[in-house]
Amino acid sequence: MKSDISGFPEFLPQEQIAFNRVVDVIKEQFELYGFAPLDTSAVERISTLLAKGNDNEIYGLYRLADEDSKKDIGLRFDLTVPLARYVVSNSGQLVFPYRRYQISPVWRGERPQHGRYRQFYQCDVDIIGDGSLSIEHDAEIISLVTSALQALDVPSFYTKLNNRKVLSGFLRTVVAENKIIEVIKLIDKMEKISPEEFDKSVAELMTSQENVLQLKTFLSAGKERGNFELLKWLKTLNFNEEYNRGVAELSKVLQILQKLEIEDNLVRISPQLARGLTYYTGTVFETEFDGDMSDIGSVSGGGRYDDLTAMLSNKIFPGVGATIGISRLAPRLMEKGLLKIDKQSPATVLVTVQNRKFIWNYMKISNNLRKIGVKTEIYLQDKNLGAQLSYADKKGYDFVIIANESEFLENKALVRNLKTKEQNVICTDNMNKEVFDLLHPT
Repeated sequence: MKSDISGFPEFLPQEQIAFNRVVDVIKEQFELYGFAPLDTSAVERISTLLAKGNDNEIYGLYRLADEDSKKDIGLRFDLTVPLARYVVSNSGQLVFPYRRYQISPVWRGERPQHGRYRQFYQCDVDIIGDGSLSIEHDAEIISLVTSALQALDVPSFYTKLNNRKVLSGFLRTVVAENKIIEVIKLIDKMEKISPEEFDKSVAELMTSQENVLQLKTFLSAGKERGNFELLKWLKTLNFNEEYNRGVAELSKVLQILQKLEIEDNLVRISPQLARGLTYYTGTVFETEFDGDMSDIGSVSGGGRYDDLTAMLSNKIFPGVGATIGISRLAPRLMEKGLLKIDKQSPATVLVTVQNRKFIWNYMKISNNLRKIGVKTEIYLQDKNLGAQLSYADKKGYDFVIIANESEFLENKALVRNLKTKEQNVICTDNMNKEVFDLLHPT
């Protein structure tokens, strides 16, 4: 992956094909769960973007036709704000719960770093309710993310699970009300800073060392206990109504995940999980890798929000959603050799041209192969067969079609497997399932 302009990456053909394969697998999983695709506008009104973002994140655009116009529109920096605007604008036509996914580029006006870009793809999936949305949807979203990652055949991963009511309910017993959001944001970056820096920062926000110790004990509880032992311990604390409601929701989500046959080792309750975004109100989760890909950080995350559209409408649209970080995930899978980048064409077959006198015969073979669903390229340059075979090898083709006058007289052609060197004869006038299966080995 290269970038001529810092923060705006571009893939080589084989990398783009591999990236698209990741997208296709995830889309298939989304649609298996009944989610519909959505593609919102790349630009939004600045006033809409500022409802959730800030000037540092937003790329503002001047209207090109009028040099004197004000900067009143900007490129989207995530897919959540466009979704909120879309739901409000189309609520009368949508069927709720509204299930949508969107895989689209976003732009952020920030300094690019390794693994962080100014332009990148977000892969979001959300369920939006009209007035209410049952908690079973929270578990379903986590199940969907799990299914999508399993379908990609990625290395071992697990999902950290918490509930914001559990965390905020506890914090109300040890932190002043006006400091709770600051402490949540600090907890959210706890693993990215040193223990000394965390201790110093949290001490500045809390009134006593005893409260600091209580906080650290609570946050670390998940490291010593399994899920159900931890849940049992959390239930004994009984801090306040908000906290108890959060523990009950957390317990419910875990029970549903079990019934959805999500293995216990794939979900770990983590009282430390905060997800700093202020619009989360209940279930929160993040998915990470074990082993040598653990340094990639969170590869997916999301949670429950009680009112997606608070900044745009008085009507309540609760929701739950997740995002999969495909712009970080796909390149890392390529680096690890877990995502093949050996093809520079999505086609599987190259039709070679040995005798240009029969060019229409070669083109007819190509078209007949396409009609039965075989992705096919025909080589139309005037080069010898050796050069064409070399071209096919460089582009990663699995098969080549070879024919000359004698084959055309019998309505036949040779199929050569470039990997095994095996050859078969096909009838060019009878392109059928047998030919399709030959060119798509399992």
